[in-house]
Amino acid sequence: MDSNLISTLQSYGFSDKEAKVYLITLELGSSPASTIARNTAIKRVTVYTILKDLKAKWAITEASKDWVAIFSAISPSVLMSSLESKYEDFKSKLPDFLAIAEKYDNNKPKVQFFEWIEWVKKMYNELLWSKNHIIRSFLGTHEVSQSLKDYLNKSFVPLRVSHKIKAKVILCQSPDNKEYHQTNKKNLIESLFIDHDIFHLPCWIDIHSGNKVSFLMFSDQEMSGLIVTSSKLHDTLASVFDFIWETNKKNAKKRK
Repeated sequence: MDSNLISTLQSYGFSDKEAKVYLITLELGSSPASTIARNTAIKRVTVYTILKDLKAKWAITEASKDWVAIFSAISPSVLMSSLESKYEDFKSKLPDFLAIAEKYDNNKPKVQFFEWIEWVKKMYNELLWSKNHIIRSFLGTHEVSQSLKDYLNKSFVPLRVSHKIKAKVILCQSPDNKEYHQTNKKNLIESLFIDHDIFHLPCWIDIHSGNKVSFLMFSDQEMSGLIVTSSKLHDTLASVFDFIWETNKKNAKKRK
């Protein structure tokens, strides 16, 4: 079973088992739950529950043949249209949701914690709200999960570039960071390497959206992140970033 397709379905709200049942049902065509269970290696009782949940998501239909329940997967194109419709509906109401979120304690910092790779991916969607702001990033010397690296290079970066969102990145010297620089140097990114033993950052820090700061840990052993919404914290770290950036640029010119 294609793990990439399972991951794609998971990113749109399917659980791991729901994604597997949907894909097997799509492959088999119209089938009873017993056949679906046999092909997924999931217990039949569990498959019945999953099929019920998928029906609620309009991903599976049920019919009856010779007194036996027969299940069919909704066409992927129809499913995509449904997801797009839900996305557009949510997007149209986003200002109302944000108004509720910011109605009370507007002056207090807000902290959101994210764990697991799919939620960390969703953190990056926050950066796409930086259309009128340059993203400032501190890139540490840390190991990055390969699956997350693939997502960043193949999905997030092209999407950021399509939105014409620029980024400035201050990097610690490391082989991974040099590879990152070579991969992304044409993607609306300016980079500055700091070659100093005491400049060591175990995580990635993004200063973005005018009032948000993201702290991200990227290894398979520690896949998590924080988004802090605070204008004062944002402006403080943005000032530190700009000071390091301008100071090193000026020193580099003097050395030439």
